[in-house]
Amino acid sequence: MRHPHQSSPQPRRRALPFALALLAVMAIAAAVALAGSRAPVARAATRSGLQQRIASGRSRVSSLSGAVASETRRVNQLNTAVAAISHRLAGLQSDLTAKLHELYALRAQLTAAQARLKRLEATEAVDEQVLAQQLVGSYEGGQPDLVEVVLEASGFNDLLNRLNFVQRVGHQDTRVAASVRAARIAVAAQAVKLGRLSQRQQQLADQVLSERNSVGQTRVTLVSERLTVARARAHQTGQLVSARAQVASLTSQLNALEAAQRAAAARAAAQRAAAQRAASQQAAASTPSPSSASGAGGGGGGAPAPAPAPSAPSGSGFVFPMPKGSASPPSTWSLDDGVDISAPGGTPEYAVCSGTVVLHGIGGFGPSAPVLHCDSPLAGYDYVYYGHAGPGNWVPVGTHVSQGQVISEVGYGIVGISSGPHLEIGFADASGAPVGPGSAPAMMSLLQGSY
Repeated sequence: MRHPHQSSPQPRRRALPFALALLAVMAIAAAVALAGSRAPVARAATRSGLQQRIASGRSRVSSLSGAVASETRRVNQLNTAVAAISHRLAGLQSDLTAKLHELYALRAQLTAAQARLKRLEATEAVDEQVLAQQLVGSYEGGQPDLVEVVLEASGFNDLLNRLNFVQRVGHQDTRVAASVRAARIAVAAQAVKLGRLSQRQQQLADQVLSERNSVGQTRVTLVSERLTVARARAHQTGQLVSARAQVASLTSQLNALEAAQRAAAARAAAQRAAAQRAASQQAAASTPSPSSASGAGGGGGGAPAPAPAPSAPSGSGFVFPMPKGSASPPSTWSLDDGVDISAPGGTPEYAVCSGTVVLHGIGGFGPSAPVLHCDSPLAGYDYVYYGHAGPGNWVPVGTHVSQGQVISEVGYGIVGISSGPHLEIGFADASGAPVGPGSAPAMMSLLQGSY
């Protein structure tokens, strides 16, 4: 016989499987929701990193594009400059060719001038030898005077012949002396011409070399700079290509990641919807009564909602003609045809001006006394002589010298008509002969002013 209260445990046994099924559905839904919530967080972090890297890459691309554009402009400017300097170089080359032709012509003139100078010096030497022989003959044989000619004549015709002979001898002596003077003047003039040609030749050679080196160096500098800029541009262009490729790769990765995130979100939503449907179906199948169904329905209402998808020399004037420490003091200087200054033998003698050595040897001053033709006149005179010079520091005739250059030395002992070692410096004419005592005060003034 049943107890009256034994009918109540049967509904409780039916409710137990429903509760277990509900708990299982809720656990599955929670696991799906948890997995769906974690994956978007990780993916969102990766997406944010990619976006930052893409933004940084685009900024670098922009910077490199500006640098490449700037280097391209610089290369174009350098190309223009190189083209201009090349055009200028072509013009200068024509000018240099003309200067070289002039230089070759000057060399030919210089060679001809040197040959003429040698001929003139030889002529001068012959004339001086003839004059010397005549002087010696006159000294040894004596010069016949008019009284002797008259007394020794044996008749009127003999007298006329003797007078004619005396007259011819006098004329010949005059012609020989005039010839010697003319030869010395010609030698001096040719030496001045030779000095000027030498100076012009040197100036042209220096000018040609200077212009060639200047233009060549400018072109080399521009080409070198252009190569440097071109290398820098090539390097930056390589970096730009690499940066653009990196940005494209990152953008592709971001697009793939966003597509994967959308697919994952869709799958999670589908899984949650399936879990909810399964829970509803299980609840409906396990509900024995409306109260149990309502309890199951209340339990199903606690399921979580779908998570939303994340959303870059030369000076001018007058130079003292020897070392001042070797010269005697100004109070001892004396006037002659020039100015006499005592100094030890072997003391170097300087060019008082820039000019050309035109002669050696002056009567009464020794065979080594040089005559200097100044490029610019001194006190109105063109020629300066150095009397009583020795053979040391000999400078050849026709040599152009700079102001202050050593051209001779004070002779040792008695050179020419002198009483001992000293320099007599003064002004001369084109033949090398001293102008005379009237020019000595002007030389004294120049010497005192430069001492």
